[in-house]
Amino acid sequence: MARKSTDESRKNPGARRRGRRPSPDDERKDRVIQARVPEDLETTLKQAADKQRMSVSHLIRNVLEDTFTLVDNIVADSSALVEQVGRDAKRVAASARGELDLSDQKTRQALLDSVDAWQDVVVNKPGQCIECGTALKRGQRAYRGLSTLADMPPVWLCGNCIEAL
Repeated sequence: MARKSTDESRKNPGARRRGRRPSPDDERKDRVIQARVPEDLETTLKQAADKQRMSVSHLIRNVLEDTFTLVDNIVADSSALVEQVGRDAKRVAASARGELDLSDQKTRQALLDSVDAWQDVVVNKPGQCIECGTALKRGQRAYRGLSTLADMPPVWLCGNCIEAL
């Protein structure tokens, strides 16, 4: 008796099939994916499944789901890390240029604490008041913080903030 090809069997539902009859499509929950694996990987999978008291199929499904979840989390965490590193790099660059990060209260307080005296001067290069953030323009009177610290960036106060000291 000649055997019909698989394509022929699919076209003709009355054709003879091996094994049990498949469930109707609306009752099927999962899809089957077949893969060839080396013998040592098969052995490893069977041992791991036995240890966890589950089928190899279930183990592989769990591993795949966990792997995709892990990758998604790594991508999300990497994105957040890139943003944080970018912000930190901008702060370092601003510090290297002598600019102050006035949004950080600890930095502002540390700089103010390191000032030994205030010198009344006429501004030549634009700056910013460390207390209120007012822009200090060329030709404007302002107060420059003096310190014995060698690597301290310029610290400025405007006329209003110097009176509040």
